[in-house]
Amino acid sequence: MSEYPFNLQGRQESFKGTGRKDDEVEVSQEFIIEQGVVIAEIEHHGYGEFKLRFVPAEGFSEGEGAAAGAVAGAALGSIVPVAGTMLGGLIGAAAGWLAGDAIWTPIDDRGRINTFCIGQVKEGEENALAPGKYRIEVTSKDKWTCRFIQPDLGQSIGPFLDEENDIGQDSIDAGLYVYGPLESGSKPVLANIRHSGRGEFYILAYSVDGTHLCDVFQDEGQFQIEDHQTEIKPGKEYVLYILADGAWNLNFTEGY
Repeated sequence: MSEYPFNLQGRQESFKGTGRKDDEVEVSQEFIIEQGVVIAEIEHHGYGEFKLRFVPAEGFSEGEGAAAGAVAGAALGSIVPVAGTMLGGLIGAAAGWLAGDAIWTPIDDRGRINTFCIGQVKEGEENALAPGKYRIEVTSKDKWTCRFIQPDLGQSIGPFLDEENDIGQDSIDAGLYVYGPLESGSKPVLANIRHSGRGEFYILAYSVDGTHLCDVFQDEGQFQIEDHQTEIKPGKEYVLYILADGAWNLNFTEGY
């Protein structure tokens, strides 16, 4: 399993199961999710159906609440985190969209899966988990594992504008990536982006304190854009989530 982001400090939980041949749901012990961001690494070791949900410990039952969209599994890769570079890992699932105060279903698919999902945690926020007690419920006939982390504040690897944290020095392959945390300064953050794919590209930024989530940029096909005004707020630490259909580059500059 991946070292990043679990080498960060923060609340962590880990669960695993053996699967149930009779389609009975496996249920974890209860755990607490606090305001912030949650990054989950999920693996499925079989070829059949696999459904994993984060369910509030009280107030919901099967069919209630809004479930996240299904995702497609892919092999896990990594970018080796080296001092002075962006920390990150290749992930194979879309960000787990969900509805506030509801069930989060980051995985509802079949086959072998080794992937990461990410979500915001904030009370009353649309497309976010509410802080509180949860349990994991899994439907699978095969072995599975799930661990997650809520990174603490104060672990930024540097500012967005630090050249040493420039993702754009070399082209990066198509895939899904998590980077950070990075810290914004007092001035607006501008993005320079190149994408050589035919399909979708987007960047989401999740504040580590859970108070802000923004769509940094999204488009389709081949493009190159400079000095794109982002909605990243000053004085915050962010984790970036990036989907690219083709090779891409990204770096940030300071606006006025």
